[in-house]
Amino acid sequence: MKQYSKRTAILHWLIFLLVVAAFYFGHQLEESKDGAQKLSLYPLHFLIGDLILLLTLVRLYFRKKDGEPAPANANPLLNKVAAATHVLTNLTVIAVVISGMATAATSGVVTALKANDPSLIPDFHTVAAKGFHELFIGVLFLLVAFHVVAALYHQFIVRDSLMRRIMIKRFPD
Repeated sequence: MKQYSKRTAILHWLIFLLVVAAFYFGHQLEESKDGAQKLSLYPLHFLIGDLILLLTLVRLYFRKKDGEPAPANANPLLNKVAAATHVLTNLTVIAVVISGMATAATSGVVTALKANDPSLIPDFHTVAAKGFHELFIGVLFLLVAFHVVAALYHQFIVRDSLMRRIMIKRFPD
């Protein structure tokens, strides 16, 4: 096998796009001063987070079921770094979503949503889970940046066509 399965590749890119969307809407929530706008953005942000968690778990299942390509490097240390990066990235994605759920559950924002009352939106700076959510987001960005830099290094410096492994388009073996 030289490529991940098509469904694993589709889920990889879909999850990436959803993470970008979740970050965007989360940032909009942080920046917005308009309570009504916040009330409309929270459900969208929560839904995207839930979908990220679900699709990540499905992707992990299919990655295990369908198999994965052999390591790209002859260097065992670099193969271990790549494998560890994948594991840490998946765990961090899951941690971001779970900490987001914990933030919603412990902050009182659900009460504000049910009442449709912007005045009930809590001060998230007092919610402990929010700190973990932000910490995991920071770790996720570092891992994604490392992952992207490594992929670009392979593509443009090593020129080993490594990025073909995760492309949706199928290439002959």
